[in-house]
Amino acid sequence: MAVARPKLEHTRSGRPRTCVVTARHFDIWTFRARRLALARKAARWLGAPVAPYPPPPQDVALNPIEAHLPMLDRAPLALSWAQAGGRDAAAWQQAARDKLKELLQVPRETASLEVLHPAEFDAGYGVMRRRLFLRAADGLDIPVHLLWREGSSEDRPALIYLAGSTSGVHVGWGEVRMPADYLRLGIGADMARQAARAGYLIVAVELAAFGEREERRLTPRSAARCIDAHNRALWLGRSLTGERVADVMTVVDWIARGGSGMPHDAERIYLFGHSSGGTIALFAAAVEPRIAGVVVSGALGFIREGAAVRRNPEGDGIVPGLLNWMESDDVVSLVAPRPFVAVSGTDDHIFPFAGAQRVVESARDVYRHLGQPDALRAHAGEGPHRYYPDVTWEAMAAAFGPPVIRR
Repeated sequence: MAVARPKLEHTRSGRPRTCVVTARHFDIWTFRARRLALARKAARWLGAPVAPYPPPPQDVALNPIEAHLPMLDRAPLALSWAQAGGRDAAAWQQAARDKLKELLQVPRETASLEVLHPAEFDAGYGVMRRRLFLRAADGLDIPVHLLWREGSSEDRPALIYLAGSTSGVHVGWGEVRMPADYLRLGIGADMARQAARAGYLIVAVELAAFGEREERRLTPRSAARCIDAHNRALWLGRSLTGERVADVMTVVDWIARGGSGMPHDAERIYLFGHSSGGTIALFAAAVEPRIAGVVVSGALGFIREGAAVRRNPEGDGIVPGLLNWMESDDVVSLVAPRPFVAVSGTDDHIFPFAGAQRVVESARDVYRHLGQPDALRAHAGEGPHRYYPDVTWEAMAAAFGPPVIRR
Protein backbone atom coordinates (compact mmCIF):
# COMPACT_ATOMS: atom_id res chain seq x y z
CA MET A 1 0.00 0.00 0.00
CA ALA A 2 1.40 3.42 -0.97
CA VAL A 3 2.22 5.77 1.88
CA ALA A 4 0.86 9.27 1.28
CA ARG A 5 3.31 12.13 1.69
CA PRO A 6 1.99 15.72 1.44
CA LYS A 7 3.67 18.05 -1.01
CA LEU A 8 2.93 21.61 -2.17
CA GLU A 9 2.47 22.32 -5.87
CA HIS A 10 1.35 25.54 -7.56
CA THR A 11 -1.67 26.08 -9.82
CA ARG A 12 -1.53 28.21 -12.95
CA SER A 13 -2.83 31.10 -10.86
CA GLY A 14 0.18 30.80 -8.59
CA ARG A 15 -1.78 29.60 -5.56
CA PRO A 16 -0.29 26.57 -3.80
CA ARG A 17 -2.26 23.36 -3.76
CA THR A 18 -1.65 20.09 -1.95
CA CYS A 19 -0.86 16.98 -3.91
CA VAL A 20 0.18 13.50 -2.87
CA VAL A 21 3.55 11.81 -3.48
CA THR A 22 3.36 8.03 -3.27
CA ALA A 23 6.07 5.69 -2.00
CA ARG A 24 6.77 4.78 -5.67
CA HIS A 25 7.54 8.41 -6.49
CA PHE A 26 9.63 8.70 -3.33
CA ASP A 27 11.69 5.65 -4.37
CA ILE A 28 12.38 7.18 -7.78
CA TRP A 29 13.78 10.33 -6.16
CA THR A 30 15.80 8.22 -3.71
CA PHE A 31 17.23 6.20 -6.63
CA ARG A 32 18.15 9.37 -8.51
CA ALA A 33 19.83 10.87 -5.43
CA ARG A 34 21.91 7.74 -4.88
CA ARG A 35 22.86 7.54 -8.55
CA LEU A 36 24.09 11.14 -8.47
CA ALA A 37 26.00 10.52 -5.24
CA LEU A 38 27.75 7.49 -6.77
CA ALA A 39 28.62 9.48 -9.90
CA ARG A 40 30.17 12.22 -7.74
CA LYS A 41 32.19 9.69 -5.75
CA ALA A 42 33.42 8.06 -8.94
CA ALA A 43 34.45 11.44 -10.34
CA ARG A 44 36.41 12.24 -7.17
CA TRP A 45 38.09 8.83 -7.27
CA LEU A 46 39.14 9.48 -10.88
CA GLY A 47 40.40 12.92 -9.96
CA ALA A 48 37.78 14.75 -12.03
CA PRO A 49 36.36 18.05 -10.75
CA VAL A 50 32.94 17.88 -9.09
CA ALA A 51 31.16 21.20 -9.47
CA PRO A 52 27.34 21.20 -9.22
CA TYR A 53 27.16 24.90 -10.10
CA PRO A 54 28.26 26.58 -13.31
CA PRO A 55 31.50 28.57 -13.11
CA PRO A 56 30.91 32.23 -12.26
CA PRO A 57 32.06 35.02 -14.57
CA GLN A 58 35.78 35.69 -14.23
CA ASP A 59 35.24 39.08 -12.60
CA VAL A 60 32.88 37.73 -9.91
CA ALA A 61 34.22 36.62 -6.49
CA LEU A 62 31.96 34.19 -4.61
CA ASN A 63 34.28 32.32 -2.21
CA PRO A 64 34.17 33.61 1.40
CA ILE A 65 37.97 33.59 1.58
CA GLU A 66 38.10 36.08 -1.29
CA ALA A 67 36.32 38.62 0.91
CA HIS A 68 38.54 37.86 3.90
CA LEU A 69 41.94 38.03 2.18
CA PRO A 70 41.86 41.81 1.57
CA MET A 71 40.71 42.28 5.17
CA LEU A 72 43.64 40.18 6.40
CA ASP A 73 46.03 42.26 4.29
CA ARG A 74 44.61 45.42 5.85
CA ALA A 75 44.41 44.04 9.40
CA PRO A 76 44.91 47.07 11.69
CA LEU A 77 47.41 45.51 14.15
CA ALA A 78 46.80 48.72 16.07
CA LEU A 79 48.98 47.75 19.04
CA SER A 80 51.80 46.04 17.17
CA TRP A 81 55.38 46.89 18.08
CA ALA A 82 55.97 47.89 14.45
CA GLN A 83 53.48 50.74 14.91
CA ALA A 84 54.74 51.73 18.35
CA GLY A 85 57.24 54.16 16.82
CA GLY A 86 60.18 52.92 18.88
CA ARG A 87 58.63 54.01 22.16
CA ASP A 88 59.45 52.51 25.56
CA ALA A 89 59.27 48.71 25.19
CA ALA A 90 58.01 48.09 28.74
CA ALA A 91 55.19 50.61 28.27
CA TRP A 92 54.25 49.01 24.96
CA GLN A 93 54.24 45.57 26.59
CA GLN A 94 51.90 46.76 29.32
CA ALA A 95 49.38 48.16 26.83
CA ALA A 96 49.57 45.15 24.50
CA ARG A 97 49.40 42.63 27.36
CA ASP A 98 46.33 44.34 28.83
CA LYS A 99 44.60 44.17 25.43
CA LEU A 100 45.53 40.50 24.98
CA LYS A 101 44.15 39.69 28.44
CA GLU A 102 40.94 41.46 27.45
CA LEU A 103 40.65 39.45 24.23
CA LEU A 104 41.38 36.17 26.05
CA GLN A 105 39.21 37.19 29.03
CA VAL A 106 41.81 36.20 31.60
CA PRO A 107 42.61 35.71 34.38
CA ARG A 108 39.69 34.05 36.11
CA GLU A 109 39.10 34.41 39.83
CA THR A 110 40.41 31.48 41.87
CA ALA A 111 39.71 32.29 45.50
CA SER A 112 40.15 28.67 46.53
CA LEU A 113 41.40 25.65 44.62
CA GLU A 114 40.13 22.32 45.90
CA VAL A 115 42.13 19.17 45.17
CA LEU A 116 39.95 16.15 44.41
CA HIS A 117 40.74 12.42 44.30
CA PRO A 118 44.55 12.42 44.52
CA ALA A 119 46.17 9.08 43.67
CA GLU A 120 49.75 7.95 43.01
CA PHE A 121 51.09 5.64 40.30
CA ASP A 122 54.44 4.32 39.14
CA ALA A 123 55.17 5.90 35.73
CA GLY A 124 58.20 3.68 35.14
CA TYR A 125 61.89 4.47 34.68
CA GLY A 126 62.16 5.69 38.26
CA VAL A 127 59.39 8.28 37.89
CA MET A 128 56.32 8.62 40.10
CA ARG A 129 53.02 10.19 39.04
CA ARG A 130 50.33 11.79 41.17
CA ARG A 131 46.94 12.35 39.52
CA LEU A 132 44.45 14.86 40.89
CA PHE A 133 41.59 17.08 39.78
CA LEU A 134 41.87 20.79 40.51
CA ARG A 135 38.45 22.39 41.07
CA ALA A 136 38.75 25.85 39.54
CA ALA A 137 35.07 26.84 39.27
CA ASP A 138 31.59 25.42 39.29
CA GLY A 139 31.58 22.65 36.69
CA LEU A 140 35.29 23.08 35.96
CA ASP A 141 37.71 20.44 37.26
CA ILE A 142 41.16 20.44 35.65
CA PRO A 143 43.02 17.09 35.46
CA VAL A 144 46.60 17.63 36.68
CA HIS A 145 49.37 15.02 36.79
CA LEU A 146 52.56 15.61 38.79
CA LEU A 147 55.64 13.62 37.78
CA TRP A 148 58.94 13.55 39.63
CA ARG A 149 62.06 11.44 39.93
CA GLU A 150 61.86 8.90 42.73
CA GLY A 151 64.07 9.65 45.73
CA SER A 152 64.56 13.30 44.76
CA SER A 153 63.73 15.86 47.45
CA GLU A 154 65.56 19.03 46.36
CA ASP A 155 63.85 22.17 45.13
CA ARG A 156 63.59 21.61 41.40
CA PRO A 157 62.27 23.75 38.55
CA ALA A 158 58.64 23.12 37.67
CA LEU A 159 57.71 22.48 34.04
CA ILE A 160 54.06 22.74 33.01
CA TYR A 161 53.51 20.29 30.16
CA LEU A 162 50.78 20.72 27.51
CA ALA A 163 50.34 17.96 24.92
CA GLY A 164 49.15 18.32 21.33
CA SER A 165 45.69 17.62 19.98
CA THR A 166 46.32 14.19 18.51
CA SER A 167 45.69 12.26 21.72
CA GLY A 168 45.89 13.39 25.34
CA VAL A 169 48.38 14.33 28.01
CA HIS A 170 48.83 10.66 28.97
CA VAL A 171 51.33 10.23 26.11
CA GLY A 172 53.67 12.50 28.08
CA TRP A 173 54.41 9.77 30.64
CA GLY A 174 54.31 6.90 28.13
CA GLU A 175 50.80 5.61 28.62
CA VAL A 176 48.97 4.13 25.62
CA ARG A 177 45.24 4.65 25.24
CA MET A 178 44.90 5.11 21.46
CA PRO A 179 46.45 2.98 18.68
CA ALA A 180 48.44 5.95 17.33
CA ASP A 181 50.02 6.45 20.78
CA TYR A 182 52.45 3.64 19.96
CA LEU A 183 53.69 5.60 16.94
CA ARG A 184 54.08 8.79 18.98
CA LEU A 185 56.01 7.01 21.70
CA GLY A 186 58.24 5.49 19.03
CA ILE A 187 59.59 8.99 18.32
CA GLY A 188 59.99 9.95 21.99
CA ALA A 189 56.65 11.60 22.81
CA ASP A 190 56.96 10.63 26.51
CA MET A 191 58.67 13.97 27.04
CA ALA A 192 57.07 14.69 30.41
CA ARG A 193 58.59 11.50 31.83
CA GLN A 194 61.96 12.27 30.23
CA ALA A 195 62.01 15.73 31.83
CA ALA A 196 60.98 14.31 35.21
CA ARG A 197 63.90 11.85 35.08
CA ALA A 198 66.22 14.80 34.44
CA GLY A 199 65.07 16.63 37.57
CA TYR A 200 62.06 18.75 36.67
CA LEU A 201 58.84 18.64 38.65
CA ILE A 202 56.39 18.06 35.81
CA VAL A 203 52.88 19.49 36.01
CA ALA A 204 51.01 17.91 33.08
CA VAL A 205 47.68 19.60 32.37
CA GLU A 206 44.91 18.12 30.23
CA LEU A 207 43.51 20.86 27.99
CA ALA A 208 39.76 21.31 27.53
CA ALA A 209 38.25 19.10 24.77
CA PHE A 210 41.33 16.83 24.58
CA GLY A 211 41.97 13.42 26.16
CA GLU A 212 39.88 12.80 29.24
CA ARG A 213 38.34 16.26 28.82
CA GLU A 214 36.69 15.40 25.51
CA GLU A 215 32.99 16.24 25.40
CA ARG A 216 31.01 13.15 26.44
CA ARG A 217 27.86 14.58 27.95
CA LEU A 218 26.60 16.22 24.74
CA THR A 219 24.66 13.71 22.60
CA PRO A 220 25.05 13.64 19.68
CA ARG A 221 28.31 15.54 19.47
CA SER A 222 30.28 16.76 16.50
CA ALA A 223 33.00 14.57 15.02
CA ALA A 224 35.62 17.30 15.57
CA ARG A 225 36.51 17.24 19.26
CA CYS A 226 36.86 20.97 19.90
CA ILE A 227 34.19 22.55 17.72
CA ASP A 228 31.26 22.21 20.14
CA ALA A 229 33.18 23.77 23.02
CA HIS A 230 34.57 26.43 20.65
CA ASN A 231 31.09 27.40 19.42
CA ARG A 232 29.59 27.41 22.90
CA ALA A 233 32.36 29.68 24.14
CA LEU A 234 31.61 32.12 21.31
CA TRP A 235 27.95 32.24 22.33
CA LEU A 236 29.17 33.40 25.73
CA GLY A 237 31.48 36.01 24.23
CA ARG A 238 34.52 33.90 25.13
CA SER A 239 36.95 31.67 23.24
CA LEU A 240 38.15 28.12 23.81
CA THR A 241 41.72 29.43 23.52
CA GLY A 242 41.08 31.93 26.30
CA GLU A 243 39.51 29.28 28.52
CA ARG A 244 42.53 27.02 28.05
CA VAL A 245 44.92 29.87 28.83
CA ALA A 246 42.87 30.58 31.96
CA ASP A 247 43.31 26.93 33.00
CA VAL A 248 47.09 27.25 32.67
CA MET A 249 47.09 30.48 34.69
CA THR A 250 45.01 28.75 37.37
CA VAL A 251 47.58 25.95 37.56
CA VAL A 252 50.43 28.50 37.77
CA ASP A 253 48.60 30.17 40.65
CA TRP A 254 48.16 26.82 42.38
CA ILE A 255 51.85 25.95 42.01
CA ALA A 256 52.96 29.41 43.17
CA ARG A 257 50.80 29.06 46.30
CA GLY A 258 52.54 25.77 47.10
CA GLY A 259 49.37 23.79 46.48
CA SER A 260 51.19 20.87 44.87
CA GLY A 261 52.90 20.02 48.15
CA MET A 262 56.04 19.15 46.18
CA PRO A 263 59.41 20.87 46.64
CA HIS A 264 60.12 23.20 43.73
CA ASP A 265 61.86 26.44 42.87
CA ALA A 266 59.09 29.07 42.83
CA GLU A 267 61.24 31.36 40.66
CA ARG A 268 61.59 28.73 37.92
CA ILE A 269 58.14 27.78 36.67
CA TYR A 270 58.57 26.95 32.99
CA LEU A 271 56.06 26.04 30.31
CA PHE A 272 56.26 23.54 27.42
CA GLY A 273 53.56 23.00 24.81
CA HIS A 274 53.44 21.08 21.54
CA SER A 275 51.13 21.79 18.56
CA SER A 276 47.77 22.92 20.00
CA GLY A 277 49.43 22.86 23.40
CA GLY A 278 52.16 25.09 21.99
CA THR A 279 49.59 27.67 20.91
CA ILE A 280 48.23 27.80 24.45
CA ALA A 281 51.79 27.94 25.85
CA LEU A 282 52.51 30.97 23.65
CA PHE A 283 49.49 32.96 24.80
CA ALA A 284 49.81 31.87 28.43
CA ALA A 285 53.45 32.95 28.65
CA ALA A 286 52.54 36.29 27.02
CA VAL A 287 49.99 37.18 29.72
CA GLU A 288 51.36 35.33 32.79
CA PRO A 289 54.61 36.94 34.03
CA ARG A 290 55.16 34.22 36.65
CA ILE A 291 56.12 31.84 33.82
CA ALA A 292 59.92 32.09 33.78
CA GLY A 293 60.40 30.75 30.23
CA VAL A 294 58.52 28.90 27.52
CA VAL A 295 59.08 26.30 24.79
CA VAL A 296 56.64 26.44 21.87
CA SER A 297 56.94 23.26 19.81
CA GLY A 298 55.33 22.93 16.37
CA ALA A 299 53.05 25.92 16.92
CA LEU A 300 54.63 29.18 15.74
CA GLY A 301 54.04 31.17 12.55
CA PHE A 302 52.48 34.39 11.34
CA ILE A 303 48.69 34.12 11.64
CA ARG A 304 47.97 35.87 8.33
CA GLU A 305 50.24 33.45 6.47
CA GLY A 306 49.07 30.24 8.13
CA ALA A 307 46.31 29.81 10.68
CA ALA A 308 44.00 32.41 9.11
CA VAL A 309 44.21 31.02 5.57
CA ARG A 310 44.04 27.26 6.08
CA ARG A 311 41.23 24.96 7.12
CA ASN A 312 40.50 24.57 10.81
CA PRO A 313 37.71 22.03 11.41
CA GLU A 314 38.19 22.25 15.18
CA GLY A 315 37.98 26.04 15.60
CA ASP A 316 41.21 25.56 17.54
CA GLY A 317 43.70 28.24 18.60
CA ILE A 318 41.57 31.25 17.71
CA VAL A 319 41.55 34.54 19.62
CA PRO A 320 38.64 36.62 18.29
CA GLY A 321 39.71 40.08 17.19
CA LEU A 322 43.44 39.49 17.67
CA LEU A 323 44.45 40.80 14.24
CA ASN A 324 42.83 44.12 15.03
CA TRP A 325 45.64 44.61 17.52
CA MET A 326 48.69 42.38 17.02
CA GLU A 327 50.36 39.47 15.19
CA SER A 328 52.31 36.44 16.41
CA ASP A 329 55.61 38.31 16.67
CA ASP A 330 53.95 40.81 19.01
CA VAL A 331 52.64 37.98 21.19
CA VAL A 332 56.15 36.50 21.36
CA SER A 333 57.49 39.96 22.25
CA LEU A 334 55.25 40.03 25.33
CA VAL A 335 57.35 37.18 26.76
CA ALA A 336 60.49 39.38 26.70
CA PRO A 337 62.93 39.45 28.40
CA ARG A 338 62.17 35.90 29.61
CA PRO A 339 63.60 32.97 27.61
CA PHE A 340 61.55 31.94 24.59
CA VAL A 341 62.32 28.80 22.56
CA ALA A 342 60.60 27.80 19.31
CA VAL A 343 61.08 24.27 17.95
CA SER A 344 59.61 23.20 14.62
CA GLY A 345 60.19 20.67 11.86
CA THR A 346 61.72 21.77 8.58
CA ASP A 347 58.90 19.94 6.78
CA ASP A 348 56.13 20.74 9.27
CA HIS A 349 53.00 21.13 7.11
CA ILE A 350 51.30 23.38 9.70
CA PHE A 351 54.11 25.41 11.28
CA PRO A 352 57.30 24.98 9.22
CA PHE A 353 60.56 26.03 10.82
CA ALA A 354 61.15 28.81 8.27
CA GLY A 355 57.98 30.56 9.41
CA ALA A 356 58.76 30.10 13.10
CA GLN A 357 62.23 31.50 12.56
CA ARG A 358 60.87 34.64 10.86
CA VAL A 359 58.50 35.27 13.78
CA VAL A 360 61.36 34.92 16.26
CA GLU A 361 63.59 37.32 14.31
CA SER A 362 60.76 39.84 14.06
CA ALA A 363 60.30 39.71 17.85
CA ARG A 364 64.00 40.14 18.58
CA ASP A 365 63.85 43.95 18.51
CA VAL A 366 61.74 44.09 21.68
CA TYR A 367 64.15 41.66 23.37
CA ARG A 368 66.97 43.96 22.27
CA HIS A 369 65.24 46.99 23.77
CA LEU A 370 64.89 45.07 27.05
CA GLY A 371 68.54 44.03 27.07
CA GLN A 372 68.15 40.31 26.25
CA PRO A 373 68.52 39.91 22.46
CA ASP A 374 69.78 36.33 22.78
CA ALA A 375 67.01 35.11 25.11
CA LEU A 376 64.81 33.94 22.26
CA ARG A 377 65.82 31.14 19.93
CA ALA A 378 64.44 29.08 17.05
CA HIS A 379 65.58 25.46 16.62
CA ALA A 380 64.85 23.14 13.69
CA GLY A 381 64.04 19.46 13.71
CA GLU A 382 64.66 17.58 10.49
CA GLY A 383 61.24 16.31 9.53
CA PRO A 384 57.45 16.78 9.77
CA HIS A 385 55.02 18.01 12.44
CA ARG A 386 55.98 16.03 15.56
CA TYR A 387 57.88 16.11 18.84
CA TYR A 388 61.67 16.58 18.63
CA PRO A 389 62.97 15.49 22.05
CA ASP A 390 66.73 15.81 21.49
CA VAL A 391 66.43 19.22 19.83
CA THR A 392 64.10 20.40 22.59
CA TRP A 393 66.28 19.23 25.47
CA GLU A 394 69.36 20.87 24.01
CA ALA A 395 67.46 24.12 23.48
CA MET A 396 65.99 24.04 27.00
CA ALA A 397 69.38 23.39 28.59
CA ALA A 398 70.80 26.42 26.75
CA ALA A 399 67.85 28.68 27.54
CA PHE A 400 66.87 27.61 31.05
CA GLY A 401 70.08 26.19 32.44
CA PRO A 402 70.31 22.92 34.40
CA PRO A 403 68.92 20.34 34.80
CA VAL A 404 70.48 19.06 31.58
CA ILE A 405 68.22 16.48 29.97
CA ARG A 406 69.69 13.06 29.31
CA ARG A 407 67.35 10.47 27.78
